[in-house]
Amino acid sequence: MEHFLKMKDVKKQGNSLKVHKKMFTMLSKEKFVFKVPEERVKDLVNSGDGLPYDPGTGKQMKEWVIIPLEIHEKWIDYAQEAKEFVTTKSKK
Repeated sequence: MEHFLKMKDVKKQGNSLKVHKKMFTMLSKEKFVFKVPEERVKDLVNSGDGLPYDPGTGKQMKEWVIIPLEIHEKWIDYAQEAKEFVTTKSKK
């Protein structure tokens, strides 16, 4: 998280990071979760790099994916991708 907190447009709120008041990554139940386009979530799940994210409601969130601890070396890349997605989406 420290990597992104050095950026002036990123703010920390609880266990999440936000850009332009929109959450792009969070720590949920000791799992890192990232917001990316729905198709990207499907790609990550199908490749084995990601897991579907259910916040505990029994319903999977379409634009959120868990990146397991086993591939923690990719977290910064996925967080950057999520930040770019949220930034682009908020400009629409």
